[in-house]
Amino acid sequence: MKQNLNILNLEDSPVDSELIKEILLDAGIECKLIRVDNEKDYLWAIENHNIDIILADYTLPLFDGLSALKIALKKCPDVPFIFVTGTLGEEIAVESLKSGATDYVLKDRLLRLVPAIQGALNEAGLKIKRKQSEYALIESKEKYRELVENISGILYILDTKGTVTYISPSAELLIGYGPSEIVGHSFLEFVFPQGNPIIYNQFEKRLAGDTGAFEHRLIKKSGEPVWVSSSSRLIIRENKIVDLRGLITDIDQGKKSKEKIKESLKRLQNATRGIIQAMALTMETRDPYTAGHQRRVAALAKAIAIEMDLSAQQTEGIDMAGSIHDLGKLSVPADILSKPSKLSEIEYRLIKTHPEAGYNILKNIEFPWPVAQIVLQHHERMDGSGYPKGLKGEEILVETRILSVADTVEAISSHRPYRPAQGIDKALEKISKNKGILYDPAAVDACLILFNEKGFKF
Repeated sequence: MKQNLNILNLEDSPVDSELIKEILLDAGIECKLIRVDNEKDYLWAIENHNIDIILADYTLPLFDGLSALKIALKKCPDVPFIFVTGTLGEEIAVESLKSGATDYVLKDRLLRLVPAIQGALNEAGLKIKRKQSEYALIESKEKYRELVENISGILYILDTKGTVTYISPSAELLIGYGPSEIVGHSFLEFVFPQGNPIIYNQFEKRLAGDTGAFEHRLIKKSGEPVWVSSSSRLIIRENKIVDLRGLITDIDQGKKSKEKIKESLKRLQNATRGIIQAMALTMETRDPYTAGHQRRVAALAKAIAIEMDLSAQQTEGIDMAGSIHDLGKLSVPADILSKPSKLSEIEYRLIKTHPEAGYNILKNIEFPWPVAQIVLQHHERMDGSGYPKGLKGEEILVETRILSVADTVEAISSHRPYRPAQGIDKALEKISKNKGILYDPAAVDACLILFNEKGFKF
């Protein structure tokens, strides 16, 4: 922690201010305490001192704490703000934290002020690191969007049955069909009819591993044929074909070298993975424990999806969403996440905001999977007892229902700050007992098979 802190103290009682300084000095915190009791002096202090932390009373004769908080969030948003006040009701306390306050300490419990300040300053340092990660995420997102929107050809993904699961917007420029008119249909519907047998044979070769480029005709929305060149590559994971990813160009673009085509595909795949990695890194920077939990949940959820024979596209989406499903915990104070005792009602309500916080971070990123919705729903339950929306049964995405089972099993079987690990047997007992009530029956059955018959381990 920085030596010789500049602490701005919004306090109308010189006695209380002096007591605060004595407590900090006794704890070994060297500081300069700048006491003000009105808005004018408060603004002057912020603008003329390099303030490290603000300690503010909630109610003063000439000013009020919430107004001071609003000014601080605008003038110095990275400076921690702690209410140090005589009384603060529960609703006001929650509202102050939601409004942006870092913490609050009651004057009759001033011994908690020292750890509160230390925690706030540590959190401020973590915020700086998080912002750096967020900037990296924004940059990755922009590179991904630029790559997809500006590439001259058409990027596509086919499942093993030949159904189009993704196609880039540039398809409309070439053949007149937009992505929404193509995705979910067989690729043969857009091939010039006379070429269907030949093209299907080429598709079979691609599934067998052939990667050579070939020329053929597509049919435009207007009915006209257009010559294109197609190249593709198989995506294989754990000896299982995931999908077929390729690039279509017109005949002129087809003259470009095979190496440039492969590089374009590689850049697209790396950009997608980079977005996920950047978000996972954001979590790991702040809370390594949560990052490990997310990786284990993602591994189990992916295995359950494969056992249930979900499509490769859904399986990959579950894996990606599982890796960042607790991203919203970035909005929860770190000392609450690592608290070794039972949470208070206020703290529990803050924890329960993390699915919506994660959704708000992800909702505008154009992933090929419903990552934002999966994150939003991962605490929903089959009987409607979950949160934040109280969804029931089929209202919850199947990907989310799988992730919820994996999340529960990992949480119960692993160590938590407030309790020791309860073991995998206890975790399997929990999901079995609540099968069809809280958890999807098919997902529970698949999970039990993995552990009891196929030897799955974290």
